Amino acid sequence: MAERADLEAAASAGVINAAQVGPLFDFLATRKAAGPRPTVSGEEDLRFIRNFHDVFLAVGIALFSIGMAVAIATYAGDNAANPQQGTITAGVGCLIAVALVWALGEFFARRRRLFLPAIAIVISLTVFAVFAAALLYTGALIGRGFEGNVANFESIPPEIRNGILLATVLAVIAPLAFYFRFRLPFSLGLAGAGAALFVIVACLIANFELTVQFLPSLYLLLGILLFIAGVLFDARDPSRATRFSDNGFWLHFAAAPLILNGAFGLVVQAFNGGNTAASVNAALMSGVGENNPAVAAQAAVTLAVILLIGVISLLINRRALIVSALLTTGIAIGVLFNAAGLGEGALVASILIVLGAFVLILGASWHVARRALLAWVKPGGLWARIFPPEIGAPA
Repeated sequence: MAERADLEAAASAGVINAAQVGPLFDFLATRKAAGPRPTVSGEEDLRFIRNFHDVFLAVGIALFSIGMAVAIATYAGDNAANPQQGTITAGVGCLIAVALVWALGEFFARRRRLFLPAIAIVISLTVFAVFAAALLYTGALIGRGFEGNVANFESIPPEIRNGILLATVLAVIAPLAFYFRFRLPFSLGLAGAGAALFVIVACLIANFELTVQFLPSLYLLLGILLFIAGVLFDARDPSRATRFSDNGFWLHFAAAPLILNGAFGLVVQAFNGGNTAASVNAALMSGVGENNPAVAAQAAVTLAVILLIGVISLLINRRALIVSALLTTGIAIGVLFNAAGLGEGALVASILIVLGAFVLILGASWHVARRALLAWVKPGGLWARIFPPEIGAPA
């Protein structure tokens, strides 16, 4: 099969169109992987980075975007006669930045097919688009004399709430537009995260108190929906060889924090009589330094949840959920060791040793553990696409 570099060289020589490189590579990879029992390496190759030149360009794009943001803020602040003019000027500046960043996408993402620089571009594009919408909308409202405390979400005027909602809409539209134009898998995951943000903000606007009460459940539901979307892409490419697999990876990556915070938030509520905590990490950290059996039990249940997530990750052959769980895992382990009366130095050392050992053991035995779990899964049909087999994987 032709390597991507060969196809890009053919595009540079004018043999094929640059826009055909990605689809042609995916087609050839799919044909190579075709068959009833595809070989799965399970290593989740990072196809979005090829060499340090990509890192170099991504850093340059990030610096350029930050520089534009500083320039916009400085110019709007120094050349505005009043707050309304300054806000609108900043909004127009963000629109200009959106156009410039999109032009960078045409060159680096569509013409040269450089994925890591394209990731930096779509992040910058989304941020500038969100701020452009928020600033222009706010500038149009300044001077109307709204009353309310912006620190209290419930007292924010409806017009300003609509502006917040508009900004979150752009957090979905901008990466989606980038995906349909450049077919960058990361932008689909970013759009998924933006869609989750939009739903959360819309629910907060509709009923603040009720949403806060059920926020962990909402996190979990949205995370599961993104997870299912990722699994659907994975099922189209069980060999993990094409862009469909990359789409699934980034959707899983976006789903992981929502699933973890939702599941752990429900654990916190269960141990606090239904009271809502902002995050499980904050709730667990509140027990650090105290020999509290209830907090230790809460941490133990949290570890059980993490273990379940680890089993699911093994079954679907994805490591994104486990990576996202490492921070909370460390805090939960710390609370357990703290309940045992370890000192601060011993506590930190124990957390790092246990986390490191967990990652090393799981990484070294990934394929063995998958084979053991897959023995309980129906080997053919749809199940084999959702839970890809370990044929040919290293032991």
